[in-house]
Amino acid sequence: MSQQSPGGPPTAHRPSGSPAPTPGRRAAPRRRRRPPTALLAVGGTVLVLVVALVVTLVVVRGGDDPGSARTDPATTGTATTSPVEPADGAVVAGTGYAFHLPDAWEDATGEAAGLEGGDGIDALVVLGSSVEAAQSNVLVEAIPAGSATDPDDLESLWKSNLGGSDGAEIDDADDIEIDGQRAIGVRIPQRTNGEGLEFTQVAYLALHGGTQYSIALTFPHSGDEVSETDFEQLLASWSWTD
Repeated sequence: MSQQSPGGPPTAHRPSGSPAPTPGRRAAPRRRRRPPTALLAVGGTVLVLVVALVVTLVVVRGGDDPGSARTDPATTGTATTSPVEPADGAVVAGTGYAFHLPDAWEDATGEAAGLEGGDGIDALVVLGSSVEAAQSNVLVEAIPAGSATDPDDLESLWKSNLGGSDGAEIDDADDIEIDGQRAIGVRIPQRTNGEGLEFTQVAYLALHGGTQYSIALTFPHSGDEVSETDFEQLLASWSWTD
């Protein structure tokens, strides 16, 4: 988890140690997968911590049936230009914000608090019934922004840390607005862990009320056709509460 002194430039802090990986799984009606970098063994699940200034990305491999990630037959092979409908599920409240859960997602923030390295997680929601049963996840971190007044002030370090030790390719994504607040985005098209499991990550960085927020989605590289749309719906439901 990165640290930043108020009024000064950000400094990066990387997790120490990489316990040996152990396999994991996922739950109905959606499904799963997993990744590299700093691996944390948690029960039957492997999580990966990718430190990125504000961002600690947690990836779970879940799924009752390995290789059967949940897809949405209604959208498979089709394109849509219609506006994203905000998620309207249960409300998740974090530090200075709140959002609604998309269908089949659960709030796993309570589980994150018990994980090694999870103390810096402000919110963690998963596509599945639990961390161990997750197909995909969205992780939010919130820390003081120090002297930064715009996401561009933090972009270089954010990207550098997000790249991690595996030299992952990081592509710029279009800026978006999150409840009226500009957010810069990146996409890591593909990462592969030591067990050959591939995943994709999309993350946004926003500043609001003196706090920097990193909001990151991690999902299977193939076989998943719902998580990105769900992420868009989650972000469309986001509201700042202070």
